[in-house]
Amino acid sequence: MSERATPREVYECGECGGVSFGDATACCGESMESVEAEPVEHPDLAVVLREVFGISETGLKVCLCLMEEGESTAAELAERLGIDRSTVGRQVNHLTDVGVLDKRQRLLTDGGYVNVYSPVPVEEVRKRLTVGLYAWMDEALDIVEHVNREKLAAMTRADGDGRADEGEDGEASIYWDG
Repeated sequence: MSERATPREVYECGECGGVSFGDATACCGESMESVEAEPVEHPDLAVVLREVFGISETGLKVCLCLMEEGESTAAELAERLGIDRSTVGRQVNHLTDVGVLDKRQRLLTDGGYVNVYSPVPVEEVRKRLTVGLYAWMDEALDIVEHVNREKLAAMTRADGDGRADEGEDGEASIYWDG
Protein backbone atom coordinates (compact mmCIF):
# COMPACT_ATOMS: atom_id res chain seq x y z
CA MET A 1 0.00 0.00 0.00
CA SER A 2 1.02 3.58 -0.52
CA GLU A 3 2.53 5.67 2.25
CA ARG A 4 1.81 9.12 0.81
CA ALA A 5 -0.10 11.56 3.02
CA THR A 6 -2.80 12.41 0.48
CA PRO A 7 -3.99 9.53 -1.67
CA ARG A 8 -4.56 10.26 -5.35
CA GLU A 9 -8.18 9.71 -6.19
CA VAL A 10 -10.11 8.70 -9.26
CA TYR A 11 -13.12 10.83 -10.16
CA GLU A 12 -16.08 10.09 -12.41
CA CYS A 13 -18.59 12.46 -13.96
CA GLY A 14 -22.15 11.44 -13.09
CA GLU A 15 -23.47 12.88 -16.35
CA CYS A 16 -21.13 11.64 -19.10
CA GLY A 17 -19.09 8.98 -17.28
CA GLY A 18 -15.77 10.76 -17.93
CA VAL A 19 -12.99 9.66 -15.60
CA SER A 20 -10.12 11.70 -14.19
CA PHE A 21 -7.11 10.72 -12.08
CA GLY A 22 -6.23 13.09 -9.23
CA ASP A 23 -8.22 16.01 -10.68
CA ALA A 24 -11.81 16.72 -9.56
CA THR A 25 -12.43 19.48 -12.09
CA ALA A 26 -15.91 20.08 -13.44
CA CYS A 27 -17.11 18.01 -16.38
CA CYS A 28 -20.35 18.57 -18.28
CA GLY A 29 -21.27 21.26 -15.78
CA GLU A 30 -21.29 18.75 -12.92
CA SER A 31 -18.72 18.19 -10.21
CA MET A 32 -16.92 14.93 -10.50
CA GLU A 33 -17.43 12.44 -7.68
CA SER A 34 -14.70 10.34 -6.11
CA VAL A 35 -14.96 6.64 -6.99
CA GLU A 36 -13.28 3.74 -5.27
CA ALA A 37 -10.56 2.32 -7.47
CA GLU A 38 -8.29 -0.57 -6.61
CA PRO A 39 -5.46 -1.65 -8.89
CA VAL A 40 -5.76 -5.07 -10.47
CA GLU A 41 -2.48 -5.91 -8.80
CA HIS A 42 -0.66 -3.76 -6.25
CA PRO A 43 2.71 -2.86 -7.77
CA ASP A 44 6.02 -2.88 -5.96
CA LEU A 45 9.14 -0.96 -6.98
CA ALA A 46 10.65 -3.86 -8.93
CA VAL A 47 7.43 -4.31 -10.95
CA VAL A 48 7.21 -0.58 -11.76
CA LEU A 49 10.87 -0.42 -12.76
CA ARG A 50 10.55 -3.53 -14.92
CA GLU A 51 7.16 -2.92 -16.53
CA VAL A 52 7.22 0.86 -16.99
CA PHE A 53 10.92 1.59 -17.45
CA GLY A 54 12.15 -1.73 -18.84
CA ILE A 55 14.75 -2.22 -16.10
CA SER A 56 15.55 -5.92 -15.87
CA GLU A 57 16.61 -7.93 -12.83
CA THR A 58 20.21 -7.56 -14.05
CA GLY A 59 19.69 -3.81 -14.37
CA LEU A 60 18.49 -3.67 -10.76
CA LYS A 61 21.61 -5.57 -9.64
CA VAL A 62 23.84 -3.13 -11.56
CA CYS A 63 22.00 -0.16 -10.07
CA LEU A 64 22.23 -1.49 -6.50
CA CYS A 65 25.93 -2.24 -6.94
CA LEU A 66 26.56 1.33 -8.09
CA MET A 67 24.56 2.71 -5.17
CA GLU A 68 26.86 0.79 -2.82
CA GLU A 69 30.11 1.55 -4.67
CA GLY A 70 29.48 5.14 -5.72
CA GLU A 71 30.95 4.93 -9.22
CA SER A 72 32.41 2.27 -11.49
CA THR A 73 33.19 1.41 -15.07
CA ALA A 74 31.24 -1.29 -16.90
CA ALA A 75 34.27 -3.58 -16.68
CA GLU A 76 34.52 -3.12 -12.91
CA LEU A 77 30.80 -3.78 -12.51
CA ALA A 78 31.00 -6.89 -14.69
CA GLU A 79 33.83 -8.29 -12.58
CA ARG A 80 32.13 -7.44 -9.28
CA LEU A 81 28.78 -8.96 -10.34
CA GLY A 82 30.14 -11.87 -12.36
CA ILE A 83 28.17 -10.77 -15.43
CA ASP A 84 29.40 -10.50 -19.01
CA ARG A 85 30.78 -7.01 -19.74
CA SER A 86 28.60 -6.53 -22.83
CA THR A 87 25.49 -7.28 -20.74
CA VAL A 88 26.58 -4.74 -18.13
CA GLY A 89 27.27 -2.24 -20.92
CA ARG A 90 23.72 -2.57 -22.25
CA GLN A 91 22.31 -2.25 -18.74
CA VAL A 92 24.26 0.89 -17.79
CA ASN A 93 23.35 2.51 -21.11
CA HIS A 94 19.66 1.80 -20.49
CA LEU A 95 19.87 2.97 -16.86
CA THR A 96 21.54 6.17 -18.08
CA ASP A 97 18.79 6.69 -20.67
CA VAL A 98 16.11 6.18 -17.98
CA GLY A 99 17.84 8.74 -15.75
CA VAL A 100 18.87 6.49 -12.87
CA LEU A 101 22.61 6.69 -13.59
CA ASP A 102 24.96 9.44 -14.71
CA LYS A 103 27.78 8.79 -17.17
CA ARG A 104 31.01 10.74 -17.54
CA GLN A 105 34.29 10.08 -19.29
CA ARG A 106 37.54 9.51 -17.41
CA LEU A 107 40.76 10.12 -19.38
CA LEU A 108 43.24 7.27 -19.24
CA THR A 109 46.94 7.96 -18.66
CA ASP A 110 47.87 5.85 -21.73
CA GLY A 111 45.44 7.81 -23.89
CA GLY A 112 41.79 7.36 -24.61
CA TYR A 113 39.00 7.33 -22.07
CA VAL A 114 36.63 5.03 -20.21
CA ASN A 115 33.00 5.69 -19.25
CA VAL A 116 32.37 5.90 -15.53
CA TYR A 117 28.86 5.44 -14.15
CA SER A 118 27.48 6.76 -10.89
CA PRO A 119 24.05 6.77 -9.26
CA VAL A 120 21.87 9.87 -9.57
CA PRO A 121 20.82 11.35 -6.20
CA VAL A 122 17.64 9.70 -4.85
CA GLU A 123 15.48 12.84 -5.01
CA GLU A 124 16.42 13.38 -8.66
CA VAL A 125 15.68 9.72 -9.47
CA ARG A 126 12.29 10.03 -7.77
CA LYS A 127 11.49 13.11 -9.87
CA ARG A 128 12.66 11.51 -13.14
CA LEU A 129 10.75 8.29 -12.46
CA THR A 130 7.60 10.24 -11.58
CA VAL A 131 7.77 12.22 -14.83
CA GLY A 132 8.42 9.01 -16.78
CA LEU A 133 5.56 7.21 -15.06
CA TYR A 134 3.14 10.04 -15.87
CA ALA A 135 4.25 9.98 -19.52
CA TRP A 136 3.80 6.19 -19.59
CA MET A 137 0.38 6.47 -17.95
CA ASP A 138 -0.71 9.10 -20.46
CA GLU A 139 0.22 6.82 -23.35
CA ALA A 140 -1.43 3.83 -21.63
CA LEU A 141 -4.64 5.84 -21.22
CA ASP A 142 -4.54 6.68 -24.94
CA ILE A 143 -4.28 2.95 -25.70
CA VAL A 144 -7.22 2.17 -23.41
CA GLU A 145 -9.26 4.92 -25.05
CA HIS A 146 -8.40 3.55 -28.50
CA VAL A 147 -9.36 0.01 -27.52
CA ASN A 148 -12.75 1.23 -26.30
CA ARG A 149 -13.45 2.95 -29.64
CA GLU A 150 -12.34 -0.20 -31.47
CA LYS A 151 -14.60 -2.36 -29.36
CA LEU A 152 -17.66 -0.25 -30.12
CA ALA A 153 -16.86 -0.20 -33.82
CA ALA A 154 -16.24 -3.96 -33.83
CA MET A 155 -19.55 -4.61 -32.11
CA THR A 156 -21.45 -2.64 -34.75
CA ARG A 157 -19.60 -4.45 -37.59
CA ALA A 158 -19.87 -7.93 -36.05
CA ASP A 159 -20.85 -10.49 -38.65
CA GLY A 160 -22.84 -12.65 -36.27
CA ASP A 161 -20.15 -15.10 -35.17
CA GLY A 162 -18.63 -12.75 -32.59
CA ARG A 163 -15.81 -11.70 -34.87
CA ALA A 164 -15.48 -8.29 -36.41
CA ASP A 165 -14.37 -7.36 -39.90
CA GLU A 166 -11.10 -5.65 -40.71
CA GLY A 167 -10.42 -2.37 -38.95
CA GLU A 168 -9.93 1.00 -40.64
CA ASP A 169 -6.19 0.35 -40.87
CA GLY A 170 -6.70 -2.93 -42.78
CA GLU A 171 -5.68 -5.00 -39.75
CA ALA A 172 -7.97 -7.63 -38.30
CA SER A 173 -10.03 -6.12 -35.53
CA ILE A 174 -9.89 -7.41 -31.98
CA TYR A 175 -12.04 -10.44 -31.23
CA TRP A 176 -14.50 -9.65 -28.44
CA ASP A 177 -15.97 -12.61 -26.67
CA GLY A 178 -19.67 -11.95 -26.30
